[in-house]
Amino acid sequence: MDDNKPNESLLKGYRALDLTEGGCQICGKVLGDMGADVIKIEPPGGSPSRKTGPFYKDDPDPQKSLFWMAYNTSKRGVTLNIEKPQGMALFKRLLKTSDIVVENFRPGYMESLGLGYSELDKIKPGIIMTSITPFGQTGPLSHYKGADIVVWAMGGHAGPVRG
Repeated sequence: MDDNKPNESLLKGYRALDLTEGGCQICGKVLGDMGADVIKIEPPGGSPSRKTGPFYKDDPDPQKSLFWMAYNTSKRGVTLNIEKPQGMALFKRLLKTSDIVVENFRPGYMESLGLGYSELDKIKPGIIMTSITPFGQTGPLSHYKGADIVVWAMGGHAGPVRG
């Protein structure tokens, strides 16, 4: 390995806005680990994921959630209420310097705020938007909730092992 080469990373120079919660936060973590500048956007009062254990030294403090820490390395953070005009304006300002938006709200939520892909693309042409849902954005199951174990089972991955 040539030590004189500058550090290179696959996504250096790209910015992602991460609106995800729960296990979906791994998407932003991977982008950050690959060099992207990831900005985690938390609602007022902090991310609900901060209340997920286990907690460092069994102290249920939102600043000590090991779940939160594991899924949010390689990210910077900001608190915004994207449902309010001021928070939405700040989100749109951040969007102008971003390349990727990652969210896992129920289908139609971003559109209901006026922040669906077609609107975001007007603000930042070419923006990449990833919407993580158990059953997609459209179709008969799109509004169903589902944990990953349900999706695995419905996809056949939880079937019997045959030898």
